[in-house]
Amino acid sequence: MSKQNKAPREEASNNRKDELIEATLRLIATDGIKAATVRSISEQAKVTQGLIRYHFKSKDDLIIAAYEKHMTNLIDLAAQAAEGEFDCAKKRLARFVQASVLPPIVDSQAIALWAGFFQMLFHNPAMRESHRKTYNLLRLHLKKLIEDVLVEEARSFDEPELRRLSIACNAVLDGLWIEGGALPEELSSQELVDVAVTTFGQVIGVELMSHIQSELQPPF
Repeated sequence: MSKQNKAPREEASNNRKDELIEATLRLIATDGIKAATVRSISEQAKVTQGLIRYHFKSKDDLIIAAYEKHMTNLIDLAAQAAEGEFDCAKKRLARFVQASVLPPIVDSQAIALWAGFFQMLFHNPAMRESHRKTYNLLRLHLKKLIEDVLVEEARSFDEPELRRLSIACNAVLDGLWIEGGALPEELSSQELVDVAVTTFGQVIGVELMSHIQSELQPPF
């Protein structure tokens, strides 16, 4: 098969896989992870069960792919807020943190999806590895943003310190993300931003609040 013919077929195959993943996410969001059977996913995607088995070795493989897609999308949304020609590293970090605790990242449905997937974590080694992958995706992104700030501040640091800072800051975002989505009536968007950005500044030892986007809206 020529490269010209192979490329469109690969693209079509990837698109079909993405459609199956999106159908799985919709199903889990509405009916929970236990409802995500091959049959129900095929009905949601309007495809045959055989097509699912063609693209994924098992139902668990499809569910894990959906989990990775869900978590990666959330991280990508926050990363978009830190893109652009900002005049300093502190602003990039502050904008990333701000975006991470506002809608559409902090969202009840996003938390419900995550909680559904999390049931598999301690019973499925592949899901555990997927969780490790997405955890480190966020942590390493934070680590680079923090490193840029420390370099900008002419602060001395080493790799173990960067690791500790990224773990601590990741934990701050995780906690606020969960509670902000689970209890939106208890924690206002302004509170979430204030707590997240102030705490990051305290952990790292820099002032960040003056670098957030002033209008309280998702900074994308």
